[in-house]
Amino acid sequence: MKKILLSVSFFVALTICLKAQDEAIYSQYLFHPILVNPAYAGFQDHHELLLNYKNTHASFPGSPKTYTLSFNGPVAPKLGFGGLVFNDVEGDLSKFKAQAAVTYKFDLGSVKLNAGLAAQYSRRQLANGAVLDPLINPIDPYLLEAANGSKFFSSSMGIYGEQNGKFKFGIAVVDLVRTRIDDIQTPTSSNSLFEFFNAWVGYKYDVANYNFTIEPSIMIKRLRYVPFQTDFNVKMGFLEDQLFGGISYSVGGFSKTSFLLGTRINKFKLFYSYDISLDEFQKYNNGAHEISLSFDINASFKGMNK
Repeated sequence: MKKILLSVSFFVALTICLKAQDEAIYSQYLFHPILVNPAYAGFQDHHELLLNYKNTHASFPGSPKTYTLSFNGPVAPKLGFGGLVFNDVEGDLSKFKAQAAVTYKFDLGSVKLNAGLAAQYSRRQLANGAVLDPLINPIDPYLLEAANGSKFFSSSMGIYGEQNGKFKFGIAVVDLVRTRIDDIQTPTSSNSLFEFFNAWVGYKYDVANYNFTIEPSIMIKRLRYVPFQTDFNVKMGFLEDQLFGGISYSVGGFSKTSFLLGTRINKFKLFYSYDISLDEFQKYNNGAHEISLSFDINASFKGMNK
């Protein structure tokens, strides 16, 4: 009886996993738009290598931990490329995603605009350690299916632009096409063309005589299995963007307040953010910690500055 109950519990956990958000939830997209919008790939005139780690509900047993590695940059005067991989672990459940994006750059006078298309492969499965637990029936069909995992192919598209480096905007349509590739007999839920998305707009102000900038912005997003959410953000840069600070207030799917700090040392950038949930569960954990490290690499080829 105990084995049956444990098997059912694992199946329920798997079902919750399959209906959890498909995209990682980042707080530091304010500094790294590539985390949420593939169209940002190659927007800058240099390559960027980014490592990101986030521990959500820190101190709670089995708390979600997300590891992300990203690279993007220009590969031709009008073309950009971006690659991103992340692994998200929640207790005995894990999700892996690999993404490749290609972008095209438009120069519209004072407006610079990137349009991009991305393809993603994702896999969700139960960790082997859970299946090997001596209290678990090793031939349970639900557990075997969970251990094998489910595999999906999807695509996204987006645009990202800036006017005079001040007015900034972007929109990414997530799961534009989505299909399960490990079991063709299992139907994949369909969705309308623009059902899942994130949209962002902000403006950067230079504060005269004080050598700092302030950039208010707003992000709205709707992801698969996640309620509609809105982020109200303020980002600040000091000493010619050698120091950074910011605050974000989110309402909707995940109500929280985020505090962000960062620094730039030559080609290196280091950022830390701390999220405090406004939900009841906050009393059982130490919030969310997110750290990212990025490194800029010069890009040089004929026609780069045209």
